[in-house]
Amino acid sequence: MSFLSVIIHIKVFFMSSELERVRGVGPIAATNLNKAGVKTIEEVAKSTTEELAWIKGIGIISAKKIIENANELLQLEKSIQKVLDSIKENFVKNCPKCGGAMKSKYIILGPDRRLKAKQCTVCKFYLPE
Repeated sequence: MSFLSVIIHIKVFFMSSELERVRGVGPIAATNLNKAGVKTIEEVAKSTTEELAWIKGIGIISAKKIIENANELLQLEKSIQKVLDSIKENFVKNCPKCGGAMKSKYIILGPDRRLKAKQCTVCKFYLPE
């Protein structure tokens, strides 16, 4: 097996495994979706039932369920990202150690090196920015 074919197999494996995150898509269906040019979960979600049903091993009923599951997964990931963004925003405002307010400061590391960080006004905990 040549180096190039190994790289191609690895690329197809990782692309397939992303599609396997969708409920109803196993390794064979993911490989067939990749071969048909459907590489991402977003492409699955935007596909029509008829488009997916043309792919080997996927019927009309399965295609409909796969599209619904892909849309659910994308919605779930979007919701999780909102929560993570909110946590990150609050994490920067409040000290993770004691909950005190964080204030921006520069830490002097040397004559020409400074590090911008947030420092807790209560416990003096540092958090790099």
